Amino acid sequence: MGLDVTELDQAALSGDLSGFTTIVIGIFAFGTRPDLAAATAKIHKFVEDGGHLVTLYHRPSDGWTPETTPPLYLKIGTPSLRWRVTNPNADVTVLAPEHPLLNGPNTITAEDWSGWHKERGLYFAADWDAAYQPLLAMHDADEKPLKGALVSARFGKGRHTHTSLVLHHQMDRLIPGAFRLMANLVQPA
Repeated sequence: MGLDVTELDQAALSGDLSGFTTIVIGIFAFGTRPDLAAATAKIHKFVEDGGHLVTLYHRPSDGWTPETTPPLYLKIGTPSLRWRVTNPNADVTVLAPEHPLLNGPNTITAEDWSGWHKERGLYFAADWDAAYQPLLAMHDADEKPLKGALVSARFGKGRHTHTSLVLHHQMDRLIPGAFRLMANLVQPA
C-alpha cells in the first residue's frame, strides 16, 4: 500500500508520538499489550494534538473500558451474536456519503463490499458519545440495522475512528475493498 509503517513497541510508546500522523491499534491489542493500556493518556493527547487514532475490532474482554480506552465514550456491544453481521454479502448502507473517510484517497462504493469472506464484522459499537458519527449501517436478514461498524469523531485537533469490520480477515484474502477502505482510514486527521 506504500505506507511508511513503524511498529510501536513499549519504548516507542513511551517516546514522542508527534512524528506520526496516524496510529492504528490492531485487533485485541488492548488485551494483549499492557504497555498500550498504560499509554492510553498519551495516545489521547496525540489525538487531541491533531493525530488520527484508528482502533480495529476489539472485544469488551480485550481490556476495552468504554469510558477510558477511547478518547471519548465508546461501548462495544456484547454478546457478539447481537452485535455482528455474519452475512459477508449483507447490504451496506452509507450513512455519511460525503465523509472524508469514505472519499479519500478512495471513494468507497458498493463494489468495495463485494467478495467479502466469512462475515462483515462483529462486536460492533453499541453506544457512543454524541461526537461520534456512524458512517455505515448493515444487518443480517430479519434483524435491525447496526450502525456501529465504523464510527468516527473529532477530538481536539484530531480524530478517533473505530471499526468493527473484519478488515484484517478480508485483507488476508486480498479483498480489494478492504484495502481501499484501510487506505482511507490511515489518512491523517
